[in-house]
Amino acid sequence: MAKLIFNKAEVLNSSGASQFTVSNITVEGVEPTLEPDTVNVQNNREIFESYTGRIVVRSTNTNTDAGADILASPFVSKNGTTPTEGKLRLVGTTGSHSLTTATTYIMGHKSFENGRLETVLIAQASDVDSEAAMVVSTP
Repeated sequence: MAKLIFNKAEVLNSSGASQFTVSNITVEGVEPTLEPDTVNVQNNREIFESYTGRIVVRSTNTNTDAGADILASPFVSKNGTTPTEGKLRLVGTTGSHSLTTATTYIMGHKSFENGRLETVLIAQASDVDSEAAMVVSTP
């Protein structure tokens, strides 16, 4: 089994085409999660009604790898406006898997919590299928 080691984040459009990449993601700032959303059914039993895939990524870069401001992208909302729908992907290093959210809105902001300037991107998407809420790509 390969370890999940990521070397960059990538923003995709809703069709999956790359819009930009962000390098220098921080190890402690990568938070991929897949959480079940439960519902009670008869006899107080619970089932997983749907799943929420979420990726939080932090980078010490404020610009994309191409040099554009990350937070100025039409795919990232930094002020509560509705951005263009897209997907957030954590790109695995050679031999590691990549993770991609379903189509959603990507939120972003600058952070100073770790004693340095970081750009934070957050994407969260829900689906009834766990493999659609967070897609795992093989190396």
